[in-house]
Amino acid sequence: MNLKRVLLLFSWLLFYGVHAQSFAPAPGQPGSDAIHKDSIVFKAWGEQVVVDRGWLDIANKAQGKVDNGQLSYALGKPEGDGGTCVSLGDSGVATYFLPNSIYNGDGPDFAVFENGFADHYMELAFVEVSTDGQNFLRFPATSETPLSPQLTNFAYGDCRYLNNLAGKYRKGYGTPFDLDELASSNGIDVNQINYIRIIDVIGSVTSHASRDIWGNPINDPYPTPFSSGGFDLDGIGLIHVNETNTIDESLPGFSFYPNPFIDEIHFTEELQEIQLYGHSGVQIVSAKNAKQLLDLGNLPKGWYSLVIRKNNVEQHHVILKMN
Repeated sequence: MNLKRVLLLFSWLLFYGVHAQSFAPAPGQPGSDAIHKDSIVFKAWGEQVVVDRGWLDIANKAQGKVDNGQLSYALGKPEGDGGTCVSLGDSGVATYFLPNSIYNGDGPDFAVFENGFADHYMELAFVEVSTDGQNFLRFPATSETPLSPQLTNFAYGDCRYLNNLAGKYRKGYGTPFDLDELASSNGIDVNQINYIRIIDVIGSVTSHASRDIWGNPINDPYPTPFSSGGFDLDGIGLIHVNETNTIDESLPGFSFYPNPFIDEIHFTEELQEIQLYGHSGVQIVSAKNAKQLLDLGNLPKGWYSLVIRKNNVEQHHVILKMN
């Protein structure tokens, strides 16, 4: 560790050590809720993501946007080595699509990984979730970090001042999020979350400040005008994953959504007739002038053949039902 980092660490201990903290401490400390990347709680990893890179410095957009990290570095299990990540830059956004949705189980439901090189060196991000990809709901983030001094590059904060902000833990450890905190909210179904969005926090405490649920500026390193600036995304770990059902789309002619699905299939138009058969050929459902919604929630696990007729044309779609 060089002299600059030693002095920064000493300043951190002197300043933050005399203030009370409200939230979970660093990995390995009593009461920490950090989850290591090798934990058996993770059932799947984010495998589909779209990234909209942010600015090197949002106050000087002429400098352009960040470009550090291949998109693949944000997919699958985090390496935890600090190097394989995708930098978002000021206000950058990463949106994951989850082919198998997650649900509100006991305790945290997913975790977000950043690449901080040490405890309390943090670049932060908001986290939002959505069922339909249009309506996103943000976890209620809190920052009690003092606003003076402004944290700069390589300045330490204190993760015990932060809640519901991704990036509060060092590389290899995920920040957990519990969908139960959003269970009473409108606009999403916490038992069918198909999208997770990560939004870089702009750490300025003056202009361009990102603010927490209480309207307080969130103080994290700013400015960071280099290619790896902003939140460095290393991946997301999924804990409570729905065993979803899929429709074989090999035969065209009908539009339906979502796919995968849990209990219901929605068709974009009324159908002349729907017939559903079990694997033994026994008819389970028969409906003429069918509605645009088909409820399959009570079916046991197995393969089913769905026969759809529109204008006397017959099409077959195979449904895999997984409970």
